[in-house]
Amino acid sequence: MPDPLLLSLRLNGPFSARGPDGHEIAGLSRRAQALLAILACQPDGRIERGLMADLLWSDRGEEQARASLRQELSVLRKALPADLLGANRQSLWLAPGRFTILAATGSFLEGFDLPSEGFEDWLRDRRNRVEEPAPPIPAPTAPRAQPSLAVLPFEELGGGGDMFADGVVEEITGALSRVHDFHVIARQSAFALPHPLPVPEAAQRLGADYIVEGSIRRAGERVRIAVQLVNGPDGRTLWSERFDDRLDDLFDLQDRIAALVAGQIAPRLRHAEIDRIASIPPGDRNAYALVLSALPHVWAHTRRDNAGALAILDQALAADPDYGPALAYKAWVLAQQASYVWSDDPARDRAEALSLTRRAAARVGDHAPSLVALGAAVSLVSTEIRLADSYIDRALAIDPNNAWGWLRRGWSRNYAGRTEEARRCFDRAEALSPLDPFLFNIAFGRAGSYLREDRFDLALVQLERGVALSPGSEWAHRTMAVVLYHLGRLDEAKAAVARLKQAYPGLTVERLRHSVGPTITGMHRGYFEALIASGLPEA
Repeated sequence: MPDPLLLSLRLNGPFSARGPDGHEIAGLSRRAQALLAILACQPDGRIERGLMADLLWSDRGEEQARASLRQELSVLRKALPADLLGANRQSLWLAPGRFTILAATGSFLEGFDLPSEGFEDWLRDRRNRVEEPAPPIPAPTAPRAQPSLAVLPFEELGGGGDMFADGVVEEITGALSRVHDFHVIARQSAFALPHPLPVPEAAQRLGADYIVEGSIRRAGERVRIAVQLVNGPDGRTLWSERFDDRLDDLFDLQDRIAALVAGQIAPRLRHAEIDRIASIPPGDRNAYALVLSALPHVWAHTRRDNAGALAILDQALAADPDYGPALAYKAWVLAQQASYVWSDDPARDRAEALSLTRRAAARVGDHAPSLVALGAAVSLVSTEIRLADSYIDRALAIDPNNAWGWLRRGWSRNYAGRTEEARRCFDRAEALSPLDPFLFNIAFGRAGSYLREDRFDLALVQLERGVALSPGSEWAHRTMAVVLYHLGRLDEAKAAVARLKQAYPGLTVERLRHSVGPTITGMHRGYFEALIASGLPEA
């Protein structure tokens, strides 16, 4: 797995140094900035220590200059990401492949000065030699740890003159930066590109795998925003959508648009990555690629696909035993295996799922999807709803536009009996991702909320919608039978149980009690009684 970029430098135009999160690195003195610029311009990112001291402190004696360099390095190391700046008694260097020079317009180190004759001579020489924007130093590309994404400036049609489009792009970039499923290139880098550029050239100069571009048109009190997700290397459109909204408070509008766009781009980009990984031979996939390969199987919600996902996640953990997302998703898959009665030993699977959540929790960091997976796993196999909520709430604090997070928060609220709040969560999830692979589970979640309220007619509508969206979800017929029984439609309830028994030969109420978590069966007091009355054997 390649190491991620730690430093992005802009040397054409005003100096800028940004860390792996895309934020400006604070606390850099003028000499520290000059030191980074000098190192980045060396053919191998390395320079002799004495030469650097002479360039930056040419007005001082050799020993004093070296002492000043040692002091500057000590301060600089605290400001920079670990493992970026290397030094020994002879040389200084930037870690190869861990930094990049961003394409930008403007003169080299525009407006930069330093009271050192050696540096001024070096700077004058560089400016004489540099006539074109420096191309980016490419980061390692294969096998990559995660894709990179850049949001280009949106075209504003019809004017306005209030920088509204720039504000929208800034909000979208910020919202996408919180996802942590991909690296988002800093807005300043995207805005520094000459305009217009063909998408493949823009992607190449920014080092981006995917590009987001769009346009904004305002008319009266309405605004229409068109957005596209484009494959960087060939400019192929992967997804496009149009958003219509009202012009009220511009800042609130920017927030709303950013949430809608980020909520839909994140899953679309994930699908694009899954498609890309399908072309990589299985033996060449790293842990990141293997986890993505497992997701379509997890989303299918069938016994066969769940087993397939488990096998792929085991391969990912063989490649990297401490890979947090693989641990989190395996915990979730094992929890599903028990809860959907696909397990020959549900007690073992529940115990292993909880054990994996504890291991994963220390390794997933701020990866919101992994935190949601942990919350889902805990809520499916235990009654520790507060623990499950802590993972889900943390995920949504990181990425408020995570549709799956809102879905799982809805289920968690169902388990706690807070049904109206649960439905608001499900509504939020569907608004963020109206074509989500878990749309059926949103419908089942709403059905669960109505079941808790004894509103069986509304529960049935949502159950039927969920089954239509996911015909392979045979396990849903157990809840269907409960709802039909309470509606007085006993023959249909018995037919639902017959379908359930066909999908699960030998199924009994006793087996269900040992498999399905109490959070689910506890959503209605007459759950098992209704199944027995509808023809499911007790033992």
